[in-house]
Amino acid sequence: MAKIVLTADRALFTDYHGNDFFGFGLCMPYRLIPKILEYRLLAPKTPTNGLRAKYAPYALGRVEASLLASGFSREDVIITPPHMIGKAIDEDTEIVGVHVLDPKGLAPVPWTLKALSGGGTTCTELEFEKLMHEIKDLKEKYKFKVIVGGPGNWQLRGYEDKYGIDVLYDGECEITFPLIVKKILDGKEVPRYVHGEFAPVDKIPLITTPSRNGLVQITIGCPRRCRFCNPTMWKFRSMPLDNILKEIEFNLKNGIKNISFVTEDVLLYGANGLQLKSDAVKKMFESTASLTEKYGISKNVGFSHVSCASALVEKDVVRYISEIEGLSENNPAFPQIGLESASARIVSKYFRGKVYPYKPEEWPDVLIEASKLFNDSYWYPCYTYIIGFPDANADDYIATTELIDNLKSEGFIGWTFPLLLIPMGGSLIEKKKEAGFAYLSNLPEEAIDCMVAGWKLSVYNSRRLVSKLMKGGNPLISKIMLRLAFKAIDAMEGWIDGISNGIEIINDVYSKVDIRSNSGLLRTMLWHR
Repeated sequence: MAKIVLTADRALFTDYHGNDFFGFGLCMPYRLIPKILEYRLLAPKTPTNGLRAKYAPYALGRVEASLLASGFSREDVIITPPHMIGKAIDEDTEIVGVHVLDPKGLAPVPWTLKALSGGGTTCTELEFEKLMHEIKDLKEKYKFKVIVGGPGNWQLRGYEDKYGIDVLYDGECEITFPLIVKKILDGKEVPRYVHGEFAPVDKIPLITTPSRNGLVQITIGCPRRCRFCNPTMWKFRSMPLDNILKEIEFNLKNGIKNISFVTEDVLLYGANGLQLKSDAVKKMFESTASLTEKYGISKNVGFSHVSCASALVEKDVVRYISEIEGLSENNPAFPQIGLESASARIVSKYFRGKVYPYKPEEWPDVLIEASKLFNDSYWYPCYTYIIGFPDANADDYIATTELIDNLKSEGFIGWTFPLLLIPMGGSLIEKKKEAGFAYLSNLPEEAIDCMVAGWKLSVYNSRRLVSKLMKGGNPLISKIMLRLAFKAIDAMEGWIDGISNGIEIINDVYSKVDIRSNSGLLRTMLWHR
């Protein structure tokens, strides 16, 4: 058996039936997600070749590649899904590495969804707890060391003994992680907290296990320096195009049918800081399109994030991407975009770099014009905005509400989703202790009104967009999820009506809902009556 076993909890180690959007359902309290929905529809088991996963979360693939590049053999290292962990670990195992994204349900989306639904353990937290309970039992038997790392590592400070964690790893894996592993294998002492140093792009090896849903990283970090975000604390780099194409082709050769770029802003690819390079972005998409044609992949190339400021500066690139991908009303893109706030005062204090090269007071106009550009190019974004900046006042929230109203009057197609502020680990507001977690009970009336405005616009547009969003992946699963989605939209409308009359309804009513094992209610959700 392998000396080093790499894994993650089931909320991460799944392909969501080919639709990453389904992963957001796992951010809900598990009492609101029936077991059949979680395990059959949202998070199916990952297939294996023996004990090895046929595909894995991209981050685990990077860890594996770093170990192999540093001299470990493939027999030394195995990536295995959580349902195989009991078979993959034995007396030969010396290190178990666990990748984490949201182990305690404290990331922005789950924190907000918990607040809106009356609390409870999220599916992400439930799956992490189940995995670590099994690993801890195996550790007592086989005496291996446990290293836990990934974007969610900050949530586990103070929980190391509870979960049997020997090393809590933060930062990049390529240089430091193999050194830590070698020290452990040599019987040397290592710190409980390790921060991995930044790796030059020429020191980042190519993945050797296909990535879940074809994820490939094109940039690392972000140069915009928003105070509430931790990726911006990482040195900004663009991956060499040759490496990107090699990883894409590796995935396609191994049966992966999707391509999706991992980035904080797809239009920053190849940039020098915030100085954009349109030719680099165009060449990347053109080269990728050649590969999709070669392998007969007709799906769009996905990209998770983009910036409104970048889009307005590079309008022609936005249009070029839409053209080369063949986007249309029935084949749109769904990027995630942070609008954060429409208040110039909040912009200046917390995310001035996000609006560059524009001025803070121009931000609302930038958002309106970028939205028109996106929609004309068949990009239907999910805008997120932040509720709970520590010094936000009524005027700040009113400014954002007015922006949302203007988006609606301009015919914006997309979503506007409010997120409660969290002091994300590694962010500037966390390091300088500028803010704590935002709670609904501490918000002024104008903040609640601002949240409701966003939800109403999202519900309105969801009825037009949800069928397009559910395309791809398993057709039967997509059909079932589409019916569930329309039921969820109906429920959301009722929820909005309730909270509009006072947030007390959350604790009085919503916190008591539990459909985890209610098959009758699930049937009601699946089939119209």
